[in-house]
Amino acid sequence: MAPVTRRRVAAKPTACQPIRKNVMVELKLVHNQACMLCGRKEISEKLYGLLYQLDDVVVHYFCILLSSMAVQNGTDNQGIWGFLLKDIKAELARGTKEICFYCNKKGATISCSGKKCRKVFHLPCGLKNGSMHQYFQAFKSFCFNHRVTQTVNSSALKKSTAQCAICKDAVIPSPTPTSIWAPCCKRDAWFHRDCIQDLALNAGYFFKCPLCNDVDIFKCRMLTLGIYIPSRDASWETVPNAFAELTERHIECSIQTCLCPHEEKRKFQLPSSGSWEILPCNSCGSNGTHRLCSSIKREQEWCCPVCKEVSDKDASKKKKLKLEPLDNGNCSRSNEEQVPSHSGEVSQRRHSDIGDPILISDSDDNSDSNSVQVISDDDEQPNAHIVDEPNINAVQQPTIQVEQTSSLIQLPKIHGYGSLITGFVKNFVGTTFTFFEDPNSIDLTLDDDDD
Repeated sequence: MAPVTRRRVAAKPTACQPIRKNVMVELKLVHNQACMLCGRKEISEKLYGLLYQLDDVVVHYFCILLSSMAVQNGTDNQGIWGFLLKDIKAELARGTKEICFYCNKKGATISCSGKKCRKVFHLPCGLKNGSMHQYFQAFKSFCFNHRVTQTVNSSALKKSTAQCAICKDAVIPSPTPTSIWAPCCKRDAWFHRDCIQDLALNAGYFFKCPLCNDVDIFKCRMLTLGIYIPSRDASWETVPNAFAELTERHIECSIQTCLCPHEEKRKFQLPSSGSWEILPCNSCGSNGTHRLCSSIKREQEWCCPVCKEVSDKDASKKKKLKLEPLDNGNCSRSNEEQVPSHSGEVSQRRHSDIGDPILISDSDDNSDSNSVQVISDDDEQPNAHIVDEPNINAVQQPTIQVEQTSSLIQLPKIHGYGSLITGFVKNFVGTTFTFFEDPNSIDLTLDDDDD
């Protein structure tokens, strides 16, 4: 007989496959294993958590997580989510000495955190009798008599009936173990506890109020009231090919009058760049057109009428913001800027345009010698000389050309401010150098007002 070929063993163990050592394995109902802490075979992520096995130890995740003396001495990838094998066995040994308050059987490891309360119970027994458990920080547990009470506004308690905002069924509008009130909405926001827990298991990181979308206040209150929020992605993001439709390209002509003679007409297209190739809108991508239907040439983009209308409106708005009407009715770019003054008030400062000429007056009557005025081309100034615009790229010239009606005037150079006592010149940076007299320069230290 020919030798029997064996298939490769799957990475995930099955019910008939032996469990590997020092590896955490998630068990299913087909494995027919019971938790060593509570003695139950049920697997419910909402009530007891998933069932895990590590070597010869089988426990529910919530049973070991809520045990009063259990310690996480490892990382998340060690043991059962941080609970090492020796620590779990130590907790199992301690549970053999404790008796459950409700079923009177051994193996109880969860203690009530209420003051002077000595109740010890199994997790399923406590949940059956109205216990509450917090899944954060110290992971405290409370019996029915010491569970955390909800703080509800008096206006929310006036109504006799209310509707759950998730399942739309009737809910008791009072702080009971089966109903929860959300403080973030500031209205009749009542929920079933089971509905909130199902929402948290599906949302994960995206858990928020289903009414007002609040995250901080809602999440903090739900954790305090015993809602388990897993640290994982949402269930709708982990589904295989959940976003496959995003990769599909639009293949339909959305023009009002399609010219394609084919039977499929709007959905017909040729893969090559021909007349019946469908091009999507380069802005939204949700509309398409045949090249011939919109007279589109090769290597030319197409924008649908809806996107084109929106882009035209945005362009006109931006153009209106750049142009502001002046007093004379003309439109020009605003060149005023708010400048804070020394007194704290905000004044307007106008930047002179490059094309504005500089006016230098010849007359000294009732005017300052250092005054500079800006005039427009329409103003008439008979006794004025217009100075040309400075050329930044040109080489620095020793003279400044002044346009005058009769001749050119060469303005004198000022080399520096010399000192009569020391004979040195000090520039604006603070560097001192020797002063050399230049016959063409002006010495500002001399008093020649009489001349």
